[in-house]
Amino acid sequence: MSLPPKSSRPDRNGVGGMSPDVDAWRGMLHDCLVELDAIPLGGTGHGAGYTGWARQLDLGFLTLTDVGSDPVRVVRAPRMLVGNQDDFYLLSIAQESSLSINGNARSPLRRGDAVLLDSTAPFQLSAKEFAHHLVLTLPRADVARVMPVSGERIGRRIAAENPVLRVLRATVAEICAGGARFEPDLLPELGHTLRELLFSVLRSDDLTDQAEVNGLLGHHAQLLRMRDFIQRHLAEPDLSSKMVATAFGVSVRYVELVFRESGTSPARYIRQTRMEEARRNLANPRQRQRSIAAIARAVGVENPTVFARMFRHFHDITPSEYRRSQTGQSRRSGTMEDPPPP
Repeated sequence: MSLPPKSSRPDRNGVGGMSPDVDAWRGMLHDCLVELDAIPLGGTGHGAGYTGWARQLDLGFLTLTDVGSDPVRVVRAPRMLVGNQDDFYLLSIAQESSLSINGNARSPLRRGDAVLLDSTAPFQLSAKEFAHHLVLTLPRADVARVMPVSGERIGRRIAAENPVLRVLRATVAEICAGGARFEPDLLPELGHTLRELLFSVLRSDDLTDQAEVNGLLGHHAQLLRMRDFIQRHLAEPDLSSKMVATAFGVSVRYVELVFRESGTSPARYIRQTRMEEARRNLANPRQRQRSIAAIARAVGVENPTVFARMFRHFHDITPSEYRRSQTGQSRRSGTMEDPPPP
């Protein structure tokens, strides 16, 4: 299991870090989240081979904590609730497969699924392989002022396919990627955005109608969803603002408005994303045997001449010249890693 890059392990506030063993990790959980038992599975947890971390970013309205460990079970035991002063909801987003147990509810979590937990009630989270969650923590009172949370919702899996959860995950990923580069004054604004998205996730969990889901989201959140859709459908030659509009149950004009507010158009964003994906593929040593035409088709451009012209427009170099330049760099450096963008 490889560690996340340093920039994705927020530690601006100095809370948490890498852990030498599961006992120290247990203490980190207490500092970053709530008091929890941490029980290693499969004989892991102690010794030089242990991997675990807990790193927290304080965003004002809530906290974002990146938690990872070798196979483990964490338990919020009933004895921990006696005289308990913690009064939080925790939305835990699984980065690897795991299991949530809350009362009689057992919820297997796939990568990308989420579950809402309550610090005032017992719960368990366990993973037979590496355990990795991103946890958003905010006071129960903040949630109560905005919306009721029924007991049935606690511990219930929120599927990764939930469109609003996808927006939340994308926003969390942006914040994690930013790491310590964010200015302190920006952190509360990011926290406010996450807080509103978290409320939208909880509201949308009971909705099945696309129009109702659209009504929960502002233009910025819709933009994140549409970008995610485009990324997942790059290989389709017919990808267009019309295709996006049909998928989201909105008009083409609305799609164009959402992208225009970000300073671009749907068509330009699709072309730019295709050419960036093609650049990565051309630079990847593992794809050196693939023809340029095949790489073009993989990003939805069937005509090699059109692909070459488009690639040169965005990168000021032809696809074949770019591939040769990256092949030379890889040989000189002796590395198989993808090079950075030009």
